[in-house]
Amino acid sequence: MNSVGINNLNNTYQNQNIKNFGTNPYHQNRQGLEQDSFERKEGLSKKKKVGIAVAFIATTAIVIGLLVNKHIKAKDLKKIPEEFRTIFKDLKNETGDNFINKAYNKLKKYMQLEGIAPEKIGRSGPDKGFSIQGGFNPTKNTIEYSNGFFTKLDRATQFEMLAHELKHAEQTSKIIRSGKIDDYARAWAECNVELAKNDPLNVSFTMAYNNAKKHGVEKKFIENSIQLNKDMILDEMTKSHTNTLKMPQFKEGSPEYLDAEKYIEASRNYEGLGLFGLGSEKYKNNLLEKEAYGFGEKMKKYFETLMG
Repeated sequence: MNSVGINNLNNTYQNQNIKNFGTNPYHQNRQGLEQDSFERKEGLSKKKKVGIAVAFIATTAIVIGLLVNKHIKAKDLKKIPEEFRTIFKDLKNETGDNFINKAYNKLKKYMQLEGIAPEKIGRSGPDKGFSIQGGFNPTKNTIEYSNGFFTKLDRATQFEMLAHELKHAEQTSKIIRSGKIDDYARAWAECNVELAKNDPLNVSFTMAYNNAKKHGVEKKFIENSIQLNKDMILDEMTKSHTNTLKMPQFKEGSPEYLDAEKYIEASRNYEGLGLFGLGSEKYKNNLLEKEAYGFGEKMKKYFETLMG
């Protein structure tokens, strides 16, 4: 974490290898073949009767399974808003960067975030190890991903990740439009300082904090650190969210306003992903992430149901 900005709301997606396990072929011995040949004279053998029964049951199970799946898919299709049928129809033949850019803009329009969310998706560079990094930065109002997002993922997963980060952009817009950008900057500053204080790898901060404790001024040191960080965050946010700041504000007590208050508290207690891109239970249960993951997963299900 640097001393100026805040931690990105980063989300790491790792590709998992799926192994297909086959079955060993069934080998008949000579005695079995001779027995089958002999019993043909008298009609079907007991083995063959059993085999036919098993095959019939298996075929029936497959047919029933297909019918059930078809029924489930029909129910899922009914749940999808008509607007998405048009969106996915327009995306059907798109691939690569064309798909990503078009999907992003359509999602942004659907969520009424035009002029609010980042104008486009950025690239942050190579993946780290086997992980694809990406995230929304509420300070700079940017969304960017490492190279693997653009080249290694299927379209449904790309759509899911775009929806996830746009949900974070929506959360931020609710806070700003509730007149709480100052509180928002303060919450992130408190989060940053708390993370720095508990980070053994942040040597410079640890040394300064320990020196302050030695002289009995650790509380003043922490407050000064928070205020300095908050001022820098607020200055950057004011520049990067100019359009949102000009929009009509949500009234106190409105659903959006109440959401904003919850988001600020969640920002104050935010814990990012770990060193290897793994999220703790605290990370997964943070309101900001629970909403974003839930929305992203729903969008992916819509996509897979309609696009196959």
